[in-house]
Amino acid sequence: MHRDDTNPPDRVNVKHYLESCLPCYARGLSNGERMPKRYDIVVAGAGISGLSLAALLALEGSHSVLLLEKGSVPGGRFKVEKRDGYLLDWGIHACLLGARGAIGEVLRRCASPVRISPVGMALYHDGALRAILGERLISIARQQALSSLDMARLGLAVFREWGESSYATSVAQWVETHRASAAVELLLKALCIGLLATDQFDRASIGELFSFLRQTARHGSAVGYPQGGWGPVLDTLLETVQGSPKCESRFDFGLECVIAPRKRVRAVVVNGEEIECRAVVCAFPPQMLAERVTVDPPLPAEYGRCLASLEESAGLCIEMGLNRPVTPDTRVVFSVDPPALVWAVSNLSPRVAPPGKQLIQFFSPLGPDQQKDERFISDRLDSLVDLGAAVFGGPLDEDWRRHMVTTVGGVVPFTGQARPERPAVEVPGYSGLFLIGDGVCVAGLGGDLAVRSALVAESLVCEYVRQ
Repeated sequence: MHRDDTNPPDRVNVKHYLESCLPCYARGLSNGERMPKRYDIVVAGAGISGLSLAALLALEGSHSVLLLEKGSVPGGRFKVEKRDGYLLDWGIHACLLGARGAIGEVLRRCASPVRISPVGMALYHDGALRAILGERLISIARQQALSSLDMARLGLAVFREWGESSYATSVAQWVETHRASAAVELLLKALCIGLLATDQFDRASIGELFSFLRQTARHGSAVGYPQGGWGPVLDTLLETVQGSPKCESRFDFGLECVIAPRKRVRAVVVNGEEIECRAVVCAFPPQMLAERVTVDPPLPAEYGRCLASLEESAGLCIEMGLNRPVTPDTRVVFSVDPPALVWAVSNLSPRVAPPGKQLIQFFSPLGPDQQKDERFISDRLDSLVDLGAAVFGGPLDEDWRRHMVTTVGGVVPFTGQARPERPAVEVPGYSGLFLIGDGVCVAGLGGDLAVRSALVAESLVCEYVRQ
């Protein structure tokens, strides 16, 4: 028997975990304490992008920084929880591009001991598990998903189709136009599910997928996972921020208003209190700038409508604790039917599960209507558990299971809202107002995109404040 818990663990336990595992979190001030009235830079949002930018600014050390988080815990979608000896991600998160991606770069600049382990990829279809890519790019020669001819044709397309027109072309359109083989179509759909977090192939941008494959070729790795899970990553970033005399962080403080007379940032309103600043970085989904934060003077109506219309990516996530290990496989496995990815994350980082146990994670993308359909979600849950048993070669001896329908990305990479159409890091028409996260016009996907946007914003914000 297993315990099927749809609700997250008690928040008090989460806070106790954060205070014990993230020592710097325990040093944060409460809502009732007052803060100074002036900062050079306010970073609103302590998710992975906001924490990364605040840490980079702390290392730069020239400017006073206030990091705000409306919630009581840091991390945003990357927050960590502890349960029965397991360390659980909120959803499923990988380090795209591995140690050579943006997250690895920030950790190196913070002199962090956290290491990112490379992860291979495989495709499960018709009862067979086929290698796509090993831990290193050189292993592509041993892939089993495509014939040599198909591999050559796809590789040529990836490196020839660069332009904006590719971002406006869907995966389904590309397959039809190029008369792709069934094997190429299957692989592209699997990568679309696993990397773009959508199974809407008629809307998913082939340009986004090809761009990531080119990045993989340059960096030599596609996927990684941090040793010890995401807790040590958050710990590194928070310690860097709160170890700087120039930086302060506040939880339970939400950004309410940006005051920008003559469209030049002068102050923010936080929990009803006005705080002077020279620049504001909004480290949250761009839709929130249009819908939940007041900007004075207001954003142009058309720009606000564009932000509000961006669609988030969401899906069904399952975390499953097993009484005994069922597989030594360290790869992330993609499936098209059902649309999903699954991996034994504790094989990558043993510290996230108790000795003798195993932690399995599943993700399956959901459209807006599917997210509200309880019968559909129930059926998808059953199909994912069956998929896990098929992939790992036998029944899963469950101790407990948790599932959730949750947002996994600020902007799903559809045509019409792929990279060229997403908002820029600098908010147009305003001086000192910036956007970062996985929904802005920066190369990358998911968490790598979010952290890369922080790297881009670092130079832009520092240059603006110096001027």
